[in-house]
Amino acid sequence: MELPLKALLVSCQRGDANAQFRLFERYNKTLFLICLRYAKDRPEAQDILQEAFLTIFKDLGQYKGDGAFEGWLHKVTVRTALQHLRRKNPLRFAEDYNQLPPQAFGTAPDSDLNGEAILHLVQQLPDGYRTVFNMHGIEAWSYTEIAAELGITESSVRSQYTRACKQLRLMVDKLFTCLI
Repeated sequence: MELPLKALLVSCQRGDANAQFRLFERYNKTLFLICLRYAKDRPEAQDILQEAFLTIFKDLGQYKGDGAFEGWLHKVTVRTALQHLRRKNPLRFAEDYNQLPPQAFGTAPDSDLNGEAILHLVQQLPDGYRTVFNMHGIEAWSYTEIAAELGITESSVRSQYTRACKQLRLMVDKLFTCLI
């Protein structure tokens, strides 16, 4: 029998390891998908997910029940991913344009362009491009919000987003050219 969310959260705040495991089991797949979008690969996404859950358990008292709990989890996970990227390699937006992936994009030309293939292409973008693309294109943050969060100008955000989209278009075109 599954505990109601409120009771589960109270148990988690008390440090109940069983409750924490149940919360993890309930939300790990959804949050892992978010982590995959910001990470270069699955191991990095798993690291981000682990960091996110540590933050979730530590900051659970900050969730006041206003709004959906899933939304709060989503926000914590995105912020954790951003912090992870900053620690790993501070986002270098100006240089990203020179660090584009090689022409061999790593997705088999005979593969269907499904969600997994698109995720693989997004993961190949340089950190700055990938981060801005996720924040604006997927998470629907405004350019102003992204600029404030990343500590860059709004024009840099627009430029990074445009370049990310252009690079993704080139990667997809390359895949389709190989199919013909």
